[in-house]
Amino acid sequence: MKWFIAPLALGLAACAPSTAQTDQAAAPYDSTPPEITEHMPQPAVLVFSKTRGWRHNEGIAGADRFFAEFTSENGMGLFTTANGAVFNADQLARFDLVVFNNMTGDTLSPDQEQAFQQWLEDGGSLVALHSAGDDSHEDWSWYDTNVIGPQFIGHPADPQYQDARVVNLAAEHPVMQGIPADWTHNDEWYSFDSAELGDAVPLLGLDEASYSPENLLYGPVQDLRMGGGPEGHPIAWTRCLGEGRAFYSAIGHNHTSYDDPIYRRMLSNALAWVRARDATKRGCTRAK
Repeated sequence: MKWFIAPLALGLAACAPSTAQTDQAAAPYDSTPPEITEHMPQPAVLVFSKTRGWRHNEGIAGADRFFAEFTSENGMGLFTTANGAVFNADQLARFDLVVFNNMTGDTLSPDQEQAFQQWLEDGGSLVALHSAGDDSHEDWSWYDTNVIGPQFIGHPADPQYQDARVVNLAAEHPVMQGIPADWTHNDEWYSFDSAELGDAVPLLGLDEASYSPENLLYGPVQDLRMGGGPEGHPIAWTRCLGEGRAFYSAIGHNHTSYDDPIYRRMLSNALAWVRARDATKRGCTRAK
């Protein structure tokens, strides 16, 4: 079954908002932390999917299923929530890893943002997916600048979902072990205002000749080409922040992304890498 998504003005979020699909007018920040059972297995993963912008329902569901399967197979605990009040020092201390599962908009209070920043820089682990890297997070400047970096400028429309050639840019990186040199994947492909990632390590790039990087339906930006070959259009990268590690991937708009065995392997590698700690910090800097 194909679902129709109404096109609206580009530039406010990764997918143009509609009254049926967005939560921007939702209630203020959550203030009552959720109850977490004392019997939650350790180590544990927190999957956070609150949205106050566009809500990627299918992508959220697909990622939730993937993390449920992964934690079950690896004997880990799992807690999924859209309650931002979980971002407090006491509850964050119970988790080895946080997943921003298609999070959009101004979801956390300044105190909650600070609690997460401190947790991550003190040695936490983050996996951020798809719209967790769109342009709806500008209220949280630390995250927007230091975790994501380049600014989302749009995605193709008409057609919105396309097959594209995805290229492995860092074959020696631990996250890319077992990932082919390139493969074809179908998704909603993000473009950013720059390929400059600072001290991040680019992992995947798009071959812009393999799909139509144009938005032909709405908004001021129509030509979404970033240029320069796959290395000029990164869509996944890693960063080290303090003692913590972060992985971002722009893949994951639809649930079908999480059925792709190559992408599942990459996510599994990413979960292992962000949690790894070693003296050399392997994978934190670009190969010379």
